[in-house]
Amino acid sequence: MTLIEHFEELRKRLFIALAAWVVGSSVAFVFRFMILDWLKEPLPASMTLNYFSVLEPFTVSMQIAAFFGVVLASPVIIGQVWGFVAPGLYAEERRYALPFVLFGVLAFVAGAAFAYYVVLPFTIPVLLGFLGSEAVGLLSIGRYIATILMLMGMFGLMFEMPVVGFLFARIGLVTHAGLVKSRRWAIVGGMALAAVITPTGDPFNLALVAIPLIALFEVTVVVVRFSQRSIRDAREGTEPSSTY
Repeated sequence: MTLIEHFEELRKRLFIALAAWVVGSSVAFVFRFMILDWLKEPLPASMTLNYFSVLEPFTVSMQIAAFFGVVLASPVIIGQVWGFVAPGLYAEERRYALPFVLFGVLAFVAGAAFAYYVVLPFTIPVLLGFLGSEAVGLLSIGRYIATILMLMGMFGLMFEMPVVGFLFARIGLVTHAGLVKSRRWAIVGGMALAAVITPTGDPFNLALVAIPLIALFEVTVVVVRFSQRSIRDAREGTEPSSTY
């Protein structure tokens, strides 16, 4: 394929992914009240959410629709990513298309669920309890939803690490040896990122984020090693069906 053909292919796949996101967002918008009730559950029972501007209910609705639209459209979006890189893969490697899409979706959902069911129930009470009974909380629904969705999105992306590692190993961007060599830096970076995500100051909440990050890196190392071994086996037995 020529460079122009690659750009045309990319444009087509971006359009399909965008269309899937719009459809998914429309569905999420219809069910936004049910989703909002679910997102409010990590809050203490005595806390209520309030809005402080005319546009805030609308922006919150759009945030919910946009985020869960991505979740609903993720099979199509990840499928388009694989479809774009597939022409440069060996025929034997293309059989990983369905597992790549499936595990990509499951990884994002697992990360978002981990944030919601594990991290938030511990983090929110700590954050709200810093001043004790000296102040009464009046939460903005816009800021609360933005924070919740940001954390769920970040954990969803972090849980994609092994899936992305598999893809990058396939196209030659990462190697097992390179990841092993950078393990120390990855651990330090994971601790720093955990400190940014959970600025509560207590080691328990820090560990809730840091331990999964480090574990995900180690899983990625194993996945990349497996991917490289599969690449060697495929190249010994077949030739690529097409080249860039």
